[in-house]
Formats: sequence, structure tokens, C-alpha cells
Amino acid sequence: MVETGDIPRLEIRALRKRFGPVEANDGLSLHVGAGEIVVILGENGAGKSTLLRCLAGMLAPDAGEISVDGQRQQFRSPVDALRAGIGTVYQHFALVPTFTVAEQLRLAGWRPGLAHGPDDIGLDPETTIDALPLGARQRVEITRALLSAGRVLLLDEPTSVLAPPEVEELFTALRTVRDRGVGIVLITHKLREALAIGDRI
Repeated sequence: MVETGDIPRLEIRALRKRFGPVEANDGLSLHVGAGEIVVILGENGAGKSTLLRCLAGMLAPDAGEISVDGQRQQFRSPVDALRAGIGTVYQHFALVPTFTVAEQLRLAGWRPGLAHGPDDIGLDPETTIDALPLGARQRVEITRALLSAGRVLLLDEPTSVLAPPEVEELFTALRTVRDRGVGIVLITHKLREALAIGDRI
């Protein structure tokens, strides 16, 4: 883990989110250091994705605090979360199928000569997204999220559509991202994968 003093990259304090009579997140607290992968493990309906949506600015928590690098945040939209440095990779890909890899990354701010380009993830920049295998699409998603944000990376069930070799490729990529100082939150219900990738669970 990359040492950055006592300030977590991401900190959640007493977060609550209710949907009618159902309390999806009940006083949840969590911290993620820079250069750390924290896995949130739980069964379907446990409130994992609700937490992720609060961190991504898609839902407003009913109570609690979210801080990035010691700065308290209040997200009114996903744009606010991106500006705070939080990038999200959702379970279902949010890529434009007919775009090339280069075009997709340009949408997130990449330009030739900058880091996090197609060459960095081992892909032909002129290949269209719909021509890529699922594991390669996942790499584009992660790179897009890092270009858009870069401090915290959230992943919601990222292995659900991947074959075992693609899962290994994903975990290798995540360890590289972690070693650059990004705080990673990975949501899953797969115990074996949680044990394989998590610095903490």
C-alpha cells in the first residue's frame, strides 16, 4: 500500500440510505487508503450497489459524510463525484459500441501523448468497441474511469461477465492501478475472487 499519512483517499462516515421502509445502508463507515484495494463482499440485496451509487453521485445519502483526500464532499450528480476524483466502472458496460478505442478514450479526456492511452492497455486504437472481447472492453472502462477521475476507482461486480483468464487480466490491471496510488473499492459476492484481489475485505 502507498503511504500517504493519516488521511484516507476515501472515507465514509455513518452513511445511511433508506428506500421507504427498507434501510439499504445503515450507518455504514469505511476508509480506503491510497494504493489499497478494499473489497465489499456480500449477497444480493445487502446494499453494496446502493453504497456505490451514493459514492458515484447517482443517489444522495440520507445522512453521513463522504470525504476524498480529507475534503468533505456533497454530490448532487455524477459530475460532482468525477470532479472529486471518483471514477466508476459499472456492472454493465457504458461504452459506445461503434466507437474505436481511441474515440472512446478521447471522450474521457485522453489525447495522443498522454498516459492511459490505447498503447498503455495493449489495444489497437482503431479497433471498435464491439469488436473487442469482454476483458478488453473492461480495460477500456477502467481506463476511461481513471482518465475522468483518477483518485478513487469504484467497480461494481466487475467479473460478472468475464471468463477466468479475463478475470486474471483484470486483477493484474487493478494491481497496477493500485500501485500508482489509486484507492480501489471492488464490490462482489464471490469469496474466492475477494480473497485473491483484496488488501482488505
